[in-house]
Amino acid sequence: MAEGRPPIPSEERRAAEQRSSEALQRLSHDIRSAMSDVLGGIRLVDTARLDPQTQTQIDRVRAASDTLAALVDDALMVASGETQIRAQHFDVDVDLWLRALEGRWAGRAAERGSRFVLDRQGALPKRLLVSPIELARVVGNLVGNALIHAGGGDVAIEVSCERSRGFWICIKDQGSGFPEHVLQADDGLVPSDRGSGLGLSIARELSAGMPANLWLRNEPDTGHGCACLLIPKEKVVWTVEAKPDAVIPDLSDLRILMAEDNLTNQTILRQMLEGMGAQTVIVADGQAAMGALGRERFDIALLDIEMPRMSGLEVMEQVRAASGELATMPLVAVTAYVLRDNREAIYAAGADGIIGKPIASPAEFGRAILRYVGRATGETIPTDVLSGGGLEPKMDIGRLDRLLEAAGAEGSVELLARMTEDLQAVGHALGIGVAAADAEEVRAQTHILIAISGAAGAERLCQFAEVLNIAAKRSNLDQMPLIHGHLQADLDDLITVIRARHASLS
Repeated sequence: MAEGRPPIPSEERRAAEQRSSEALQRLSHDIRSAMSDVLGGIRLVDTARLDPQTQTQIDRVRAASDTLAALVDDALMVASGETQIRAQHFDVDVDLWLRALEGRWAGRAAERGSRFVLDRQGALPKRLLVSPIELARVVGNLVGNALIHAGGGDVAIEVSCERSRGFWICIKDQGSGFPEHVLQADDGLVPSDRGSGLGLSIARELSAGMPANLWLRNEPDTGHGCACLLIPKEKVVWTVEAKPDAVIPDLSDLRILMAEDNLTNQTILRQMLEGMGAQTVIVADGQAAMGALGRERFDIALLDIEMPRMSGLEVMEQVRAASGELATMPLVAVTAYVLRDNREAIYAAGADGIIGKPIASPAEFGRAILRYVGRATGETIPTDVLSGGGLEPKMDIGRLDRLLEAAGAEGSVELLARMTEDLQAVGHALGIGVAAADAEEVRAQTHILIAISGAAGAERLCQFAEVLNIAAKRSNLDQMPLIHGHLQADLDDLITVIRARHASLS
């Protein structure tokens, strides 16, 4: 009888899994911190004083680093086994995207002795309702492939839009064209040859998921290669109404404590906050943060988690254990620790929320701060909900559709089942928390509900969850039952919608 390897005892297996999880958390933190330094350092470069060639290279690095940061974040989430539901951003500003595209690829083309040409043809729409990171990956792989095979000739991107069909992106090079077996391939998984590597396979797969149509062809008169991407007309937005959230948030009446030990991050965050008018005090460790909180009054504290002398978690625990007004002040973690176990520990320590590093958008950063201090940003406050004013539309069904498109056919069934379970669990726990006037439990459950309802497009439910969270943070216990009544009705409706979708796919 052949001897097999003895089974690993369950205790040893759990210990090994725990060590692996902790190692991944530390690695994830360090990678995100390094990315934050890279993005921040690039933003601090004053390009106005640079020569045109250096400006081009800085623009290229800026554009590529934003894409890299998003890819790294997704990769770390996948590596950690994250299955949390996250609201995905499906909105591309066409003009900004084209400028970033040119900034990224003009320098790369020059290095290869080629010229990058961006040709805008006719009237173009304002926005595309697609994932920015997926669009960047598809076009990036196609342009990269074209540059490899351009033979020193031009690489041109022609963009145009037909109202009857959609938004066209055509990448043309002056190389020898695609071989026949590449043109015939349906999935791009063909032997290594001209244009037939992994990049084309990625472009085909991602374009199908956006969804968009991708064609490869050789020009009939020259034989040069051409890749054309068509984003359908349903994803095209020609006019955009001005929105309040397009304005840089006004933080001029806020005093903000920022605890951050990294000098680069201190500089970046100070510039962001002061650029929005905030009065900012920055300290380098947890003990200094506690000292500042003891001496001065702040509207909110933004805390890094990994700091010398006293961690951000320890600061939160001490603040929540204090007496008086200090114990209820908004505390937000600004950290590269964003995996599930980290989030649970941060909220358990008393955080009102988490803002992940690197911070890509100062405006989003400012709006998040205003949400956590309960100030208006176009967001309804509890008294508005109680009077029935300022409510968002009930449901953006298109957002749920896009979430399911991103999950794929098989993933959608699992995702809908998980959403149903999570929503039912949250609804049950919220009912108990509100009945018991347990503000901490209500805050914890509304954090979950905000994420799920936002991702699913349940805009009014998400709004109810936000204002219930604000009421709990302010200990307005008398408001919670009435807000919860509005919320529960919309929660029941969302569960019904998701169950129906699940049944139609099962």
